[in-house]
Amino acid sequence: MRAWLLAGALALAPASPPAPVVTGTPEPIPPTPASCTPTAFAPAGTRGPRAGTRGPALLLAGAGLANVPRSTLPWLRAQMRGPASGRAGNVVVLRASGERDYSDDFYRDGRFAWVQEILIPPCATPAEVDAIAPYVDNADAVLFAGGDQSHYVAWKKSALIRAVRRVYARGGIVGGGSAGLAIQGEVVYDSVAANRVLGDGSVTTPIAARDPLGPAISFTTGMFDWAPLRRTITDTHFVKRDRFGRLVVYLARMLHDGTVKPGPMYGLGVDEGSVVLVQSDGTAAVHIKGKDRGAYLIRLTRAPHLKRGTPFRATVDVAHIAHDGERFDLTRKRTTEPWRPVIVDATRSPPYNTDPYR
Repeated sequence: MRAWLLAGALALAPASPPAPVVTGTPEPIPPTPASCTPTAFAPAGTRGPRAGTRGPALLLAGAGLANVPRSTLPWLRAQMRGPASGRAGNVVVLRASGERDYSDDFYRDGRFAWVQEILIPPCATPAEVDAIAPYVDNADAVLFAGGDQSHYVAWKKSALIRAVRRVYARGGIVGGGSAGLAIQGEVVYDSVAANRVLGDGSVTTPIAARDPLGPAISFTTGMFDWAPLRRTITDTHFVKRDRFGRLVVYLARMLHDGTVKPGPMYGLGVDEGSVVLVQSDGTAAVHIKGKDRGAYLIRLTRAPHLKRGTPFRATVDVAHIAHDGERFDLTRKRTTEPWRPVIVDATRSPPYNTDPYR
């Protein structure tokens, strides 16, 4: 696999990516995991001028980008202007771990002009992170891969994230899968404390509900500010990993801690074979792969009383958007599906008065 190593000391023109330094033989060994140098993997296709887009739009996938329903890439391509039968659009995939996984499939199935994945290891310096901003400034769509969201929130104040915001502001498409979805809400469950307390970011529903003020739960605010996701936190692998209870705890914890102002808070949970595709007016459609369960909107109107070490109990409303192609208004949190109450009670096993996923 060819890879381009980015030298942090390169002078970068603001309007175009830096000229990469090609290293090694025609088939060099990829950088080792210990390497802190960002890597721009060999792209698929040829980068052209920005195509122009019909957004802003959001792509919110419940698992990794390789697991999205087949309709996802045609939808993404349709947001880019250009001949319907030809190639158009520059797509950048940002990742904090892994290798070159998506470029060829995206190029083949999406009919984009250019697809490039860029690896930014967690140990990269702030200057090296900022050095990737010109790649994003030349993109029509920017997607974040999966992994650990604590690595992405570390980029919060970077020139790179400001470039991602510019893509959205000019009508481009932003989003991601798994951890790349988890960072899109106004508030982000960031895994930072969980990595320190638990050794990984895996706060489960039982852990969260047993002690909702426990030290493993932490949030990041100010990463992004997309209108359809204001007062909203997102969660991933939703049904498969039984994350309903933990997402409700997150809503309660944010209100309790004053992370957000008082008022209704919302959770958007997306199952791992589903994707929520959001248009410029905030309307969204759920696309579902196989027998996956779609998406869930959860509403907590006011914060319940929380006490350290005391099992959690609260009532929320949930609307299940369960049918492939089903549409709803994500900005206004309106859906044709009925809202129904669910009690999350840590003294129960499982901790629900009814099946929240039905």
